[in-house]
Amino acid sequence: MISERLLSQGNSAIMSMQYAADFDQNREVLATSLVEEFLRVENFQRAWEKVAANQGAAGIDAETIDDFRQNLQTNLFQLRKSVANSSYQAHPCKQVLIPKNQGSWRELKIPAVRDRIVQQALLNVLAPIWETKFSCCSFAYRPNLSYLDAVEAVARWRDLGYSWVLDADIAQYFDNIDHQRLLREVRKQIDNPGILCLIKSWIAVGLLTQDGVIRTEKGIPQGSVISPMLANIYLDDFDKFFSNSGLQLVRYADDFVVLARTKEQIIGAYSQVERLLNSMGLALHPDKTRITNFDRGFRFLGHGFLESAIFPLESPQNLVQLGAKQSKASKKKGSRSPYKSKRKQR
Repeated sequence: MISERLLSQGNSAIMSMQYAADFDQNREVLATSLVEEFLRVENFQRAWEKVAANQGAAGIDAETIDDFRQNLQTNLFQLRKSVANSSYQAHPCKQVLIPKNQGSWRELKIPAVRDRIVQQALLNVLAPIWETKFSCCSFAYRPNLSYLDAVEAVARWRDLGYSWVLDADIAQYFDNIDHQRLLREVRKQIDNPGILCLIKSWIAVGLLTQDGVIRTEKGIPQGSVISPMLANIYLDDFDKFFSNSGLQLVRYADDFVVLARTKEQIIGAYSQVERLLNSMGLALHPDKTRITNFDRGFRFLGHGFLESAIFPLESPQNLVQLGAKQSKASKKKGSRSPYKSKRKQR
């Protein structure tokens, strides 16, 4: 996949071309150094330690974490060598269905242990680069950030007068990520054929089901080590649209809110968001998207927002009922929500 030969061919092609911009030249130099860092023995060791710490089920080859550990150094050496000499081949993911509420199922796509190690090794070197590119409105799958940071961000914008809200969710986001568009987005920063081939193999390798291996040109495995970063890369242009729009975005994976100062602005934002997502091959979830405000209340990331109060929701009951109970309990006890903050005087 990413052999010294392939890397050399890439470098020869670069030398034969005259780039018009320094950006492209720097991008190629960066990709070369990334390959060297990626293939370091120490990097594969770190990747193994991370995968082993996370545990997780075996993939379609039935090899478990404990199985790989039995002959650890030999297995790591052979795995790294297979990547370097292009003999590495990703396995299709294993389908696992987890029951949800009301008889529905959540599908996970589990890669093999060896695939998780290679993905983690690449993630070790790519994540720090992309972290410098991602927008501050994106909170999921990022170091030192959590859903509570996103909740607090919503509260901050509320206190600054952004009282109208587009409470939105992207329909089947991971299943609808277009492979070609995703690879183009990755290539904007990392233009190396070996790295791109590896990523393509992981997203296009398919899913083993009872009916055999299914392959599509859309979707990334929601269970792969590298998928969270790829999911953020895919929506990076979406995030950056809001930086100078007069609107505020708080996004956690495919769940997000857009905040505006007026009702007219949020109505316009609804149309803009639909157009943006449609251009990416995505769509808003019709049952999980609505315009609201803090007076009416809404729920986001397991928390209820009602007027100036924020409180955890322990069950999917009606938000207004929960808000009313919370408000009465607070008044009766004279208590204050730990998330509650005072509105600025205007």
